[in-house]
Amino acid sequence: MPAGGTTLFGERRTAITRTQTIIVVVVLLLAVVAGEVALNNANKGSNTGTVGIDLHIYEDNPVLQIDHFYPDTIYLPLGENVSLAIQNGDDETRVFTLTQYNINVTIVSGTTQRVTLTANKLGNFSFVSPITPPSSASAGRKGPCLEGFFFVTQNATLLSTTVAAGTGVPPTAAAAAAAAEGAIGSCSSAPLTAP
Repeated sequence: MPAGGTTLFGERRTAITRTQTIIVVVVLLLAVVAGEVALNNANKGSNTGTVGIDLHIYEDNPVLQIDHFYPDTIYLPLGENVSLAIQNGDDETRVFTLTQYNINVTIVSGTTQRVTLTANKLGNFSFVSPITPPSSASAGRKGPCLEGFFFVTQNATLLSTTVAAGTGVPPTAAAAAAAAEGAIGSCSSAPLTAP
């Protein structure tokens, strides 16, 4: 017997047990990785998920009522399911309208409204928030008409992920004043052109 009271057979047994444990752990890890790969590949071929997009109404200058959408342009592949969260950062209640998808929601200042849609119509569409009435929060000025663009295309390769894009740059004071011309609840009779 070797020193320490263990036999050569006992030492060999410990080495075999250790090797078996390592093999079992490696096999389990490989099974988990293979399962993840299989699930990811299965989900790539289907368009059953819903993509979330955050859309913000920002008030850049409350005195001059300079507001804008961010992003101001949204690109989607045809057939995409979308959950659109519209956050109103203006000091006024705003209305959000995307007529071609029958969306018309009122959003209280400082809150968010969520709408869902399926991008099932090809084309370039405008979303708007019409002129708001003067109030004490707006120092007696009307809030401007806001406009953004919603592009739906068949080119799923180009737009493989739903990306909100666009500059989202606030308008100039002159542009904001012009956007506030007209009847409350409307937008200018000369719509903005797509970027």
